[in-house]
Amino acid sequence: MATASSTGPLTDPASTRVLPVLVLPGGVSLAAILVGASFGHLRIGLLVAAGVALGLINGLLMERATAKITPASDHERQDVVKSSLARLALVTGVAMLIAILARPDGWVLLVSLACYQILMTLSQLGAAAREAQRS
Repeated sequence: MATASSTGPLTDPASTRVLPVLVLPGGVSLAAILVGASFGHLRIGLLVAAGVALGLINGLLMERATAKITPASDHERQDVVKSSLARLALVTGVAMLIAILARPDGWVLLVSLACYQILMTLSQLGAAAREAQRS
């Protein structure tokens, strides 16, 4: 049993935020699979779920990378830019590979990934706007 003085996944502040972040994408993915299967298009549902999963992975990796940022030198900023480009290249490469392999329905993965990214960006903008109004 975890106590307040122990360290580990139960007391790690980052892990307490991961579970709520997984609930909505998990629900959307499950719904996409169920709806796709009920209409005889399980592959479409799986591609939507894969796009959401790639978006979620990108978001979690981005959060982990930005948590390490300190207001310091330009050298660290260059490292952040390089890691962001590498992360985006990896996610895009995996998405394109899956889309090509899943032809002719692969475009669904790209659309669901793009929608996830747009919604994530709007969510962050909304949070930033609320924070700006408070101060």
